[in-house]
Amino acid sequence: MRMLGDAVGLDNSSLYRHFASKAELAHAVLDHVTSDFLTAIETHFAARQAADLEALEDLAGEAGVYFFDRPSAARLMMHWLMSAGDEGPGFGVSVSAMDTARPGGKLFSLLRRWLAEGARRGGLRKHAMPDAVVILFAAILLRPATHGYLLASIEPKRSRIAARNAWASELRAVVRGAFAP
Repeated sequence: MRMLGDAVGLDNSSLYRHFASKAELAHAVLDHVTSDFLTAIETHFAARQAADLEALEDLAGEAGVYFFDRPSAARLMMHWLMSAGDEGPGFGVSVSAMDTARPGGKLFSLLRRWLAEGARRGGLRKHAMPDAVVILFAAILLRPATHGYLLASIEPKRSRIAARNAWASELRAVVRGAFAP
């Protein structure tokens, strides 16, 4: 908390006036990031009651670009996925991915229902949906979380826009390979 206070130019006690603990602060940050992401992608859910391959490809591409443009949010979400329900290293706090009172739980609940209905209607391959959701979300986050803006230095001849578009295309291909009926 002291390091965070120093980074934002606040006294440590000022932070504790707003957040009683590091866990409460982590919850607030995760809630903000997942709310912002959910707002950015909710048109996909509103437009169709169930996923089909094209809708899921579009969603994966849009989500990939969203996190490509926000590598810090991708790292935070990746950490959350890796430690949800665990009091392990890192934040040292647990934020459940299934708590539907929180934006992250709402996101996963909505995504799971949407995919399950798509599989039930035959628009997607039927398999273990909870695992598939986590794998898809991890795939969407992996490159932005690990490389972020460094892609330009890894692929110096590719523009940022070209790298962004290529990432969206790669995610669409992942969806086709994993979810095509």
